[in-house]
Amino acid sequence: MDMDQRLCLPTIARCMELLDRHEVPHHIVQHSMRVAQVGLRIAVGLKEKGHDLNAALVVAGGLLHDIAKMQSILSGGDHAKAASVLLRGYGYDRIAEIAERHVAIDEAMERTAVLTEVHIVNYADKRVRHTEIVGLSERFLDLLERYGKTEEQRIRIDITLQKARSLENRIFSCLDFQPSYLCTLNKISPVFKEL
Repeated sequence: MDMDQRLCLPTIARCMELLDRHEVPHHIVQHSMRVAQVGLRIAVGLKEKGHDLNAALVVAGGLLHDIAKMQSILSGGDHAKAASVLLRGYGYDRIAEIAERHVAIDEAMERTAVLTEVHIVNYADKRVRHTEIVGLSERFLDLLERYGKTEEQRIRIDITLQKARSLENRIFSCLDFQPSYLCTLNKISPVFKEL
């Protein structure tokens, strides 16, 4: 049994089938493909530097992290928790953890010295505005305009931005390229082969 089987990872084709089965709108699928693309580039770069990361897990987590977003928009629920429940139902526990933790940077993520697939997808999601890879400032300005309706929401968004900047510094202190490099991936269609 190889590592992917032990982790119970879906193939890319299976991820796309699940997105279709759960009627995830095209624009959210496109966003998720960009998140997976950014996550994969970071994961490969970190693996080249000796970090123990599963690139296939990063891609699957990126593709499926927003699987319950539209359902949650319509019902008013927490899309990260809903995705986690859904993915655990399929037996994809590691992907469920990524989905559940992709919005906030929690204390456990801040404390651990080891960068994990959860860190990578969380950060990658914060670099993709709709379907375009952008810098953190641009992405969070969009989040502030869309979701910063109250002072409490604006404060929460600002705290998340500061934590994202800290995570960005941790990630890129290990890489041979800078955060701005990721924007060049906009020129490349996010198409994946099986890892």
